[in-house]
Order: sequence, then C-alpha cells, then structure tokens
Amino acid sequence: MICCIASKKRPYTKTHTLFEAADIETFHFVEPQEVNEYKTQPNVVNIENDARGLPYARNFILNWAADNSHEWIIVCDDDVTGFGFYDGRNNKRGAEIWHEILDKTEKMPFEIVGINYRQHAWHEKTAVSINRKFADGCVALKVPALKWRYTESLKMKSDRDFLLRTIKNGFGTVRFNKYYFDTPVIGTNQGGLHREYASKEDAKWSAKLVEAWHPYAKLTKRSGRIDAKVDIPAFARAHRKTVR
Repeated sequence: MICCIASKKRPYTKTHTLFEAADIETFHFVEPQEVNEYKTQPNVVNIENDARGLPYARNFILNWAADNSHEWIIVCDDDVTGFGFYDGRNNKRGAEIWHEILDKTEKMPFEIVGINYRQHAWHEKTAVSINRKFADGCVALKVPALKWRYTESLKMKSDRDFLLRTIKNGFGTVRFNKYYFDTPVIGTNQGGLHREYASKEDAKWSAKLVEAWHPYAKLTKRSGRIDAKVDIPAFARAHRKTVR
C-alpha cells in the first residue's frame, strides 16, 4: 500500500509526513510547470501535462499505479492535516488507521474504501456504510478492479461522479464512519481548487453532475453553496448493488 497525492500550487504540503509516520510511502503527482517547485517533497512524479484538471491527475495516478503493479493505493488530497478514529470510547490519531482499514477490507469486493470527515465522525451512529455515502478527500482504491476512469470533462465533482460509476460498474464503496480525516473548510485553503471555489464554479459542476445522474441527483443549497444531493442508496438498489 502506498499513498498518492495529486498536488497543485501547494509545494509545501505536509500531508505526506502523516503517512511517513505510519510507514506508508507517499508519491506526489505534479504538473510539469510546477515540478521544480516541489523539489523538497519526496517522490515527485511528473504528470506530463499542464492544466488538465484534477480528474486527469487522478487518471494518471490510476494508470501509473496499474503500470507499477500496485494493488491498493490511498489517493489523498494535499491539504489533509490529520487522521483518527473515535467510537465514543476509543480515540486514536494518525495515519496508522489505514493499516487497520485495509486489514478489514482486503477480502471485501468494494473498489473504493472511504472514511469520514472529522466533524461528522464524532456523532456518526453507524460504523460502516455500504453504497450509502460519498467517500472523498482521502480514499483507498483497489487498482486492478477499476477498469473505468474519472470523467475528465467534469473538472469539479469528479470524485463523486467516479463513485457513482463505481457503484454502477463494480461493487461500489464501503465507508468506515468512525475513522476520519481532517482538512480545512472547503474552499478556504490557498492552492488546489481555491480559485474555483472562490468564484463559485462548483455550482456549475454540481449542475452538470445532476444532469449526468438524474433522477437520482438534484441541486440543493448547503452552507450558502449550491451543491448536488444524490440519493446513493436508491441509485445502488436500482443497479442491484448491496446497500447497508
């Protein structure tokens, strides 16, 4: 198991140090125009094209991982600041949780393994969700099972689109809700997609996601932002997939 981080305009990201502390080797996937800026980061991989967007970078990672015979990879955002586990009694911190998670899922059929946002893990009542919730921010992917790729024309919301296509084409996703990652509030951190969130471009891409996955998706307003709300369980059941 390795970690793959697609990074843009954040050459001083420290996310890799979390994985290094857990003995998980990390690779940074960077556009050619920024490679020299990432000289202080370990294992920098040139993704060969500039300004192709996050889904292009995700696909590059998947293809690179397949070419290098990696079975499981963690795909993580470059602004994640911590990991942990909390079930009301036990409280652990650190990326070591990924070793526990992969031990749990190694023999499961699901292609995407997710964890929760820290702010939601504290009050989550269900320990495990299958094809019921989105998994993004930091996920584990079963590389050999993924015969499909991210939709590169969907510049934002591509992670959610990919999850829905994984449910449709494969077994789908399992999310461990008591395990979590921590990250700045969406759109507040410089670099990455900050400019797009600041100009509220995510509303346009939410509309495109709804168009692609109607009637299971609809537009909604959350915390002052336009977003896509998807009935994941109904979508999974319609494709005769496990929902729990």
